Amino acid sequence: MISVSNTKHWLIEQSTNQPNKQAVILSERTITYQDLYNESSAAADFLQSKGIQKNDHVGILATHNYNFYLVVNALWFIGAVPVPLNTRLLTEEIEIQTRQADINFLLIDEILSEQFSQLIFSNRIYFSKNSYLERENKENKILNSQFSILNSSLIMFTSGSSGKSKAVVHTFESLFGSVKAIDSFADLSTEDIWLSSLPFFHIGGFMILVRSLIVGSSIAFPDSLEHRNVVYTIQKFLPTHISIVPTTLLRFLNENLHPNANLKYAFLGGGPSEKELILNAVNQGWPIVKVYGSTETCSMITALLPNEIKEKSESAGKALDENKIMIKRMNDSDNLAGIGEVGDIIVSAKSLFKEYYNDHASTSKSIQNGWFNSGDFGLIDKDGYLFVESRREDLIITGGENVSAKEVETVIKSHPSVIDAFVFALQDTTWGQIVCAAIVSRGLDENEIKNFLREKIAGYKIPKRFFFLDEIPRNELGKIMRAALLKQLNLS
Repeated sequence: MISVSNTKHWLIEQSTNQPNKQAVILSERTITYQDLYNESSAAADFLQSKGIQKNDHVGILATHNYNFYLVVNALWFIGAVPVPLNTRLLTEEIEIQTRQADINFLLIDEILSEQFSQLIFSNRIYFSKNSYLERENKENKILNSQFSILNSSLIMFTSGSSGKSKAVVHTFESLFGSVKAIDSFADLSTEDIWLSSLPFFHIGGFMILVRSLIVGSSIAFPDSLEHRNVVYTIQKFLPTHISIVPTTLLRFLNENLHPNANLKYAFLGGGPSEKELILNAVNQGWPIVKVYGSTETCSMITALLPNEIKEKSESAGKALDENKIMIKRMNDSDNLAGIGEVGDIIVSAKSLFKEYYNDHASTSKSIQNGWFNSGDFGLIDKDGYLFVESRREDLIITGGENVSAKEVETVIKSHPSVIDAFVFALQDTTWGQIVCAAIVSRGLDENEIKNFLREKIAGYKIPKRFFFLDEIPRNELGKIMRAALLKQLNLS
C-alpha cells in the first residue's frame, strides 16, 4: 500500500514515519530512510551553494548508482526539476537536448568528466559522494520548496527510437498516479525490495526509484547494469520486484537462471515480446507481468498478470486501476472502433504527462479532451484485453495496400537462420512506400528468404529491399534505434 499523504516531499514523509527502515541496499552498505534524508539534504545544500534554485531545469549525466537517487531528491527539496540525460548519446546530441529543455545547470558524475570534457555547456557541476560528504553532519539550511502535487517533477526525453526525441514533462501527481495504478493489482508493501535494473534516463528505470520511495520499500542497486552485476544482485539480495526487457529475460533463460522464491513480479516491457519467450519463462516459474506504456504515460498503464499469460500471451493486458484505454477508428476523430477492430490506441490516466516542453503543437496534437493518442495501433478483444498491433510508423502503405511491419517481421524471424530482423518503410515514387527488411542471419541470402516468405505471406507484403547486417542498433531497452539504423544503411 502507498504510505505517503502527498502533503510534503515524499522522502521527508518516509524519514519521519519510518526513519530506521531500510531504503537502499548497496553491495557495501545499507541506507535507512533517515540516512537517505540526511545525505539528500547535504546534496541539496551543495547544489544550492552552486547556484541551483527553485524551478531551474537541471540536466543529469550520471552512472547507474546511488548518487543519482540522492541528486533527484536533493533537486526536489530545492524545487528544481531533474532532467536525466542518456549518457550513451553523442556530445552533440546532448547539447541539442540541453537547449531543447532549457537546462540551466548540468550535473555530471565525476566518473564521466573525461567522457564529456568536450561538451559545450557553461553551468556544469561535477559531483560525487565527496562533493557533499563534509556537509552531512552539519545542520543544512535547506530552504525546502513548498511541496505541491501539481509541480513539475521531471523532464524525461523519449527514446527517440523513431526519430527526434521529445521532452516530456511530468508532475508529482502523474508520478504518484502511476504508482497508485500499480498498487491496485500488485498490493505493494514496505517490505518489498525493488531491483534497480533499468537505466534512470528511461522512464521505466526512473519509476523504480519513485515506486519504492512512495511505498516506503527498499531498492537494491547493482554495482552497474552489466548483466553479471544484475544477476549477482538478484542472487544476493533476493528482490521481490524486477523490471526487465525481452533480451534480458532471454539471457536469464539461456543461463538457466531460476527466479528467487520471494520474487512476486517480473515486469516485462520495453517493446514487443515473442510469445515463445514469455511462455518458456512462465513454464520455468518466472512470475511474468507483461506491461505496456510509454514515457508519456509514466511507464506501465496496462498489465497482463501471470495467471492470464497462457491464455492471452500476445495481449498487453488490461488497463490498470482508473486508467481508460479505447480504440479510435483510424483517421476518424469522432468514432470509436468496434470490438476486435484495429485503430488508434488512446489513453486517459492519472499518470499522463503534462506537456511536451516548449512544443505546444505536438502537445495539442497528442492530447485532446484529456485523451492521449499513443501513436500505436491496436485492438481490444471481447474480454477487454488490449492487443498492440504496431506503432504508427510500423504501418506501411504500399501500392494502396496496408502492411503491418510487425507481421512481416514476425514471419522473417521464424526462419531458423534469422537471428534478428527489423521491417520498415522507405518512400518510393511508384509505390508510395516500399517494404524493407534489415536482417541479421547465419549465412542467409536474399533469394532464400524471399522463397521462404512466398510460402508464408502475400506477395505485396514481401520486402522489396533487404539489408544484411552484423547487428541491428538497439537502445538500452532493446528498442530499435530507427534513425541510427537508417544512417548506418545510408538511407538518411
